[in-house]
Amino acid sequence: MRRRGQGLVEFALVLPLLLFLVMAIADFGRLLLIYAELAGGVREALRYAIVNAPASSMTTQQWDQYCNVELLNRLRAALVLTPPNALVPGQTYFVSFEPFRYDTSSFAPAVPCPPPSDKKKNFVLKREDRVVIEVRVTVSTITPFIQALLPQAQIQYKAGRTVFPPDGVYFGPYQLPNP
Repeated sequence: MRRRGQGLVEFALVLPLLLFLVMAIADFGRLLLIYAELAGGVREALRYAIVNAPASSMTTQQWDQYCNVELLNRLRAALVLTPPNALVPGQTYFVSFEPFRYDTSSFAPAVPCPPPSDKKKNFVLKREDRVVIEVRVTVSTITPFIQALLPQAQIQYKAGRTVFPPDGVYFGPYQLPNP
Protein backbone atom coordinates (compact mmCIF):
# COMPACT_ATOMS: atom_id res chain seq x y z
CA MET A 1 0.00 0.00 0.00
CA ARG A 2 2.85 2.44 0.62
CA ARG A 3 4.13 2.11 -2.97
CA ARG A 4 0.84 3.21 -4.57
CA GLY A 5 1.22 6.87 -3.58
CA GLN A 6 4.88 7.15 -4.59
CA GLY A 7 4.12 8.20 -8.19
CA LEU A 8 1.67 10.84 -6.99
CA VAL A 9 4.22 12.30 -4.56
CA GLU A 10 6.94 12.37 -7.25
CA PHE A 11 4.53 14.06 -9.66
CA ALA A 12 3.62 16.64 -7.01
CA LEU A 13 7.33 17.38 -6.48
CA VAL A 14 8.14 17.67 -10.19
CA LEU A 15 4.99 19.57 -11.28
CA PRO A 16 6.11 23.07 -10.10
CA LEU A 17 9.45 22.69 -11.89
CA LEU A 18 7.71 21.44 -15.03
CA LEU A 19 5.19 24.32 -14.97
CA PHE A 20 8.01 26.84 -14.42
CA LEU A 21 9.87 25.41 -17.41
CA VAL A 22 6.80 25.54 -19.67
CA MET A 23 6.01 29.13 -18.60
CA ALA A 24 9.62 30.20 -19.13
CA ILE A 25 9.56 28.76 -22.65
CA ALA A 26 6.28 30.57 -23.39
CA ASP A 27 7.62 33.91 -22.10
CA PHE A 28 10.91 33.54 -23.95
CA GLY A 29 8.99 32.69 -27.13
CA ARG A 30 6.87 35.83 -26.70
CA LEU A 31 9.99 38.00 -26.26
CA LEU A 32 11.55 36.39 -29.32
CA LEU A 33 8.38 37.07 -31.33
CA ILE A 34 8.43 40.73 -30.27
CA TYR A 35 12.08 40.96 -31.36
CA ALA A 36 11.23 39.37 -34.72
CA GLU A 37 8.30 41.70 -35.35
CA LEU A 38 10.44 44.75 -34.48
CA ALA A 39 13.09 43.49 -36.91
CA GLY A 40 10.49 43.05 -39.63
CA GLY A 41 8.99 46.48 -38.95
CA VAL A 42 12.40 48.18 -39.06
CA ARG A 43 13.24 46.41 -42.31
CA GLU A 44 9.93 47.53 -43.82
CA ALA A 45 10.50 51.14 -42.71
CA LEU A 46 14.05 51.04 -44.11
CA ARG A 47 12.80 49.68 -47.41
CA TYR A 48 10.32 52.54 -47.60
CA ALA A 49 13.04 55.04 -46.60
CA ILE A 50 15.49 54.03 -49.30
CA VAL A 51 12.92 53.70 -52.08
CA ASN A 52 11.25 57.01 -51.20
CA ALA A 53 14.36 58.94 -50.19
CA PRO A 54 13.88 62.68 -50.59
CA ALA A 55 15.82 63.85 -53.63
CA SER A 56 15.60 67.56 -52.88
CA SER A 57 15.77 69.73 -49.80
CA MET A 58 12.62 69.71 -47.69
CA THR A 59 11.00 72.02 -45.19
CA THR A 60 10.91 71.29 -41.44
CA GLN A 61 7.34 70.08 -41.72
CA GLN A 62 8.19 67.73 -44.59
CA TRP A 63 11.16 66.27 -42.66
CA ASP A 64 8.95 65.66 -39.61
CA GLN A 65 6.33 64.02 -41.82
CA TYR A 66 8.95 61.78 -43.47
CA CYS A 67 10.84 60.77 -40.30
CA ASN A 68 8.21 60.66 -37.59
CA VAL A 69 5.02 59.82 -39.49
CA GLU A 70 5.69 57.92 -42.71
CA LEU A 71 8.58 55.76 -41.50
CA LEU A 72 7.01 55.21 -38.09
CA ASN A 73 3.69 54.16 -39.64
CA ARG A 74 5.50 51.57 -41.78
CA LEU A 75 7.16 50.19 -38.65
CA ARG A 76 3.94 50.16 -36.61
CA ALA A 77 2.09 48.30 -39.37
CA ALA A 78 4.27 45.23 -38.69
CA LEU A 79 3.64 45.16 -34.93
CA VAL A 80 1.34 42.60 -33.37
CA LEU A 81 2.42 42.07 -29.76
CA THR A 82 4.27 45.33 -29.27
CA PRO A 83 1.93 48.20 -28.37
CA PRO A 84 2.17 50.84 -31.13
CA ASN A 85 2.31 53.63 -28.53
CA ALA A 86 5.57 52.13 -27.20
CA LEU A 87 7.41 53.77 -30.10
CA VAL A 88 7.98 57.43 -29.30
CA PRO A 89 10.23 59.49 -31.61
CA GLY A 90 13.37 60.60 -29.78
CA GLN A 91 12.79 58.23 -26.84
CA THR A 92 12.34 54.70 -28.15
CA TYR A 93 12.42 55.30 -31.92
CA PHE A 94 15.42 56.90 -33.62
CA VAL A 95 16.13 57.61 -37.29
CA SER A 96 19.45 58.94 -38.50
CA PHE A 97 21.33 59.42 -41.75
CA GLU A 98 25.00 58.61 -42.29
CA PRO A 99 26.32 60.57 -45.28
CA PHE A 100 28.90 58.70 -47.35
CA ARG A 101 32.25 60.45 -47.77
CA TYR A 102 33.94 59.66 -51.04
CA ASP A 103 37.30 61.11 -49.93
CA THR A 104 37.68 58.57 -47.08
CA SER A 105 35.32 55.85 -48.40
CA SER A 106 33.56 55.80 -45.05
CA PHE A 107 30.45 57.20 -43.45
CA ALA A 108 30.41 60.61 -41.78
CA PRO A 109 28.93 60.99 -38.27
CA ALA A 110 25.21 60.37 -38.12
CA VAL A 111 22.74 63.21 -38.69
CA PRO A 112 19.48 62.76 -36.74
CA CYS A 113 16.21 62.75 -38.59
CA PRO A 114 14.80 65.36 -38.89
CA PRO A 115 18.12 67.13 -39.41
CA PRO A 116 19.03 70.02 -37.09
CA SER A 117 17.78 73.43 -38.18
CA ASP A 118 21.24 74.53 -39.39
CA LYS A 119 21.41 71.58 -41.83
CA LYS A 120 17.75 71.34 -42.90
CA LYS A 121 17.99 73.78 -45.80
CA ASN A 122 20.85 72.06 -47.58
CA PHE A 123 20.51 68.48 -46.38
CA VAL A 124 19.68 66.06 -49.18
CA LEU A 125 20.01 62.29 -49.16
CA LYS A 126 22.35 61.17 -51.91
CA ARG A 127 23.03 57.76 -53.33
CA GLU A 128 25.22 55.66 -51.05
CA ASP A 129 24.10 57.56 -47.93
CA ARG A 130 22.81 55.24 -45.23
CA VAL A 131 19.48 55.42 -43.39
CA VAL A 132 19.63 53.91 -39.88
CA ILE A 133 16.63 53.10 -37.68
CA GLU A 134 16.95 52.03 -34.06
CA VAL A 135 14.11 50.84 -31.84
CA ARG A 136 14.18 50.20 -28.08
CA VAL A 137 11.13 48.66 -26.43
CA THR A 138 10.74 47.66 -22.79
CA VAL A 139 8.52 44.60 -22.39
CA SER A 140 7.27 43.06 -19.17
CA THR A 141 6.98 39.32 -18.82
CA ILE A 142 3.50 37.89 -18.33
CA THR A 143 4.14 34.82 -16.17
CA PRO A 144 4.20 35.52 -12.40
CA PHE A 145 7.12 33.15 -11.76
CA ILE A 146 9.20 34.74 -14.51
CA GLN A 147 8.25 38.27 -13.37
CA ALA A 148 9.94 37.56 -10.05
CA LEU A 149 13.21 36.79 -11.85
CA LEU A 150 12.96 39.13 -14.85
CA PRO A 151 10.30 41.84 -14.37
CA GLN A 152 11.14 43.69 -17.61
CA ALA A 153 13.30 43.07 -20.64
CA GLN A 154 14.56 45.72 -23.03
CA ILE A 155 14.49 44.66 -26.65
CA GLN A 156 16.65 46.70 -29.01
CA TYR A 157 17.01 46.45 -32.76
CA LYS A 158 19.11 48.63 -35.03
CA ALA A 159 19.53 48.32 -38.79
CA GLY A 160 20.63 50.47 -41.69
CA ARG A 161 20.35 50.45 -45.46
CA THR A 162 22.08 52.37 -48.16
CA VAL A 163 20.05 54.61 -50.45
CA PHE A 164 19.73 52.81 -53.76
CA PRO A 165 21.48 54.58 -56.62
CA PRO A 166 18.92 55.95 -59.08
CA ASP A 167 20.78 54.42 -62.03
CA GLY A 168 20.89 50.89 -60.54
CA VAL A 169 23.82 48.85 -59.26
CA TYR A 170 26.63 48.06 -61.64
CA PHE A 171 28.01 44.49 -61.49
CA GLY A 172 30.37 44.04 -64.37
CA PRO A 173 28.78 43.95 -67.84
CA TYR A 174 25.22 43.65 -66.49
CA GLN A 175 23.17 46.42 -64.97
CA LEU A 176 20.48 45.70 -62.37
CA PRO A 177 17.22 47.57 -62.96
CA ASN A 178 15.86 50.20 -60.61
CA PRO A 179 13.70 48.90 -57.71
